[in-house]
Amino acid sequence: MADYLFYTYFEEGREYFVYKDLTFERSHKKEKDFPFLESLLRFTYLDIWPMEDLFKQMDKALLNFYREHNFDSQAAVMGILEALAKKHIYFEFLRLDWQARFRYMDHHPDEDVYKHLPHKQLRHIPSDLDTLQKQVMRLFEDVLDIDDGKKKPVREKLQAYLDKEKKEPLYAYQFRPISTTYERTNNGSFAEMLHPTSLSDLVEFSIRECVKREQRMRICSYCGKYFAIPRRNTAEFCNLTVDENGHTCREVGAVKRWAEKKNSDELFKEYRREYKKRFNWIKAGRISPGAFYAWSATAKGKRDECATGKMSFEEFKKWMAES
Repeated sequence: MADYLFYTYFEEGREYFVYKDLTFERSHKKEKDFPFLESLLRFTYLDIWPMEDLFKQMDKALLNFYREHNFDSQAAVMGILEALAKKHIYFEFLRLDWQARFRYMDHHPDEDVYKHLPHKQLRHIPSDLDTLQKQVMRLFEDVLDIDDGKKKPVREKLQAYLDKEKKEPLYAYQFRPISTTYERTNNGSFAEMLHPTSLSDLVEFSIRECVKREQRMRICSYCGKYFAIPRRNTAEFCNLTVDENGHTCREVGAVKRWAEKKNSDELFKEYRREYKKRFNWIKAGRISPGAFYAWSATAKGKRDECATGKMSFEEFKKWMAES
């Protein structure tokens, strides 16, 4: 049935997605590449439920297509799939796959439309992906999180993770068979390649690579999402974009950390300056030791409030000047 090309592979710290519509001779092969694991991470945090209405619309259009085989219903489904393809690379595969299904039915109108265009398959995607997302997240938490405090090998933590499925159905991700090939890449080397037959194949391919590499994960100090740790396990911020200007957590987080450090330095500098000044007042007889130490205890509390964000730096300076 497939009249398209779509495959993915990993090479030199990146992941590649290559696809092409084979029905048009002038169609160009497209290639997208991302840092290793970015597609799986973006999928894991994809807010799927706001898209549920789109899948309901496709379900309704397919049911209408069953009855009338009209172009409008087909166009409605493909229009939504094209919009979804812009949200995540996995949906690009879904778009090409369903485009091929509709073309097949155009050329084989007497075949079983329910078999080749199963509306329930599309309708159940949100719930299926939601389950997958939760299972992948638990795998990050239980197996690959470098900061989980467990001093056990990844293989032991993986077994414990999978054993939880016996007590809690649907808890753990269940590895399933996929078919891969070993082919030459565009860079001239060779790599294991996946030609997916479903969205879950794409997730499976990335999950396997994670476990095989024992890829360690960490929660980003800026956005609070997991990211794959590069060679330096001291990395605190991920490289996922956070705004319309393309700024990453690593860029924004570094600036924020620098600003926090600067503010902290200024805070303690202000506190020490006022402390020394008032301590000298004792020698000058302008304040009693008891009054000074009472002020010092209160000032320390105000300083700590400012350091934790309960009081602004300007409010702290004003209090110091008026106390």
